[in-house]
Amino acid sequence: MSYQERINDLCKARQVFVITLGLNLAVAVGKLVWGFASGTLSMVADGFHSVLDASSNVIGILGLGIALKPPDAGHPYGHRKFEALAAISISFLMFLAAFQVLSEALHRMTSSELAMPIVSLVSYLIMLVTMAINFLVSRYERQKARELKSTLLLADAKHTLSDIYVSLTVIVALIAIQFKFPLLDIMASLVIVGVIFKAGFGIIMANLGTLVDAAILDPSYVEKLVLEVPGVTSCHKIRSRGMQDQVFLDLHVQVPKHLSIEEAHAISFQVENKLKDAAGSIIDVLVHVEDDAPGSQMTKEIPKG
Repeated sequence: MSYQERINDLCKARQVFVITLGLNLAVAVGKLVWGFASGTLSMVADGFHSVLDASSNVIGILGLGIALKPPDAGHPYGHRKFEALAAISISFLMFLAAFQVLSEALHRMTSSELAMPIVSLVSYLIMLVTMAINFLVSRYERQKARELKSTLLLADAKHTLSDIYVSLTVIVALIAIQFKFPLLDIMASLVIVGVIFKAGFGIIMANLGTLVDAAILDPSYVEKLVLEVPGVTSCHKIRSRGMQDQVFLDLHVQVPKHLSIEEAHAISFQVENKLKDAAGSIIDVLVHVEDDAPGSQMTKEIPKG
């Protein structure tokens, strides 16, 4: 995939966030307005969870806006890490809302009187409609994430999907309230807090590797491909980093010592082409060419293609 093609995909991903932002705001407003009006803590918690969906859309739009910037003198490898950073930022917003709900739940549990929320047909209708919207939004984001190879869209799709399970918990709490068990509303809100923490932790773990330059490609896989190139006698010091769709790779290859610089140069280009053909996500390769005589080395950098 060329650099311009990846830029086009990022622009499309940002458009997806703009579309889903409006839907998530509508869902959040519906839950929060009726949750506060009826005194249903679990619905309020679910509403905050939906606010985070909208917040993550905003973060996604801003994060992709930065990630779209081309490489410059200060960021020679580009700005794609800001995409992973934005995804992790979503999780911290989730944790913040979870603490707010947890605080209110503990306050109610320690209160001398347990408030009885109001449940009506409107409560059920709001939850069912918002669940349908969340399902469609999550499915749409997941489809686009695979199509555009966007980790940020995939993180947001998982976040939105978790809203569906949270909403099911709220419906159970509504039924319990009608049977005069208001304590279950508080318990349901605590379950939602657990769901939020789990989803946030999953987003962090899915994107942390990018920020700490975790290896993207299996060195043994790269070595196997390189050794298939005629003239290569060995391959070592294989290092990869970046994102699944934007990999930077450097490695050392040894060639017979009797080869000329031009011949070694040609082999290095064969190595580059072999790797890029096998893994289309590799956008930059640095090949260090060494002859196989001990203590001898010559280096050649393969430019971005």
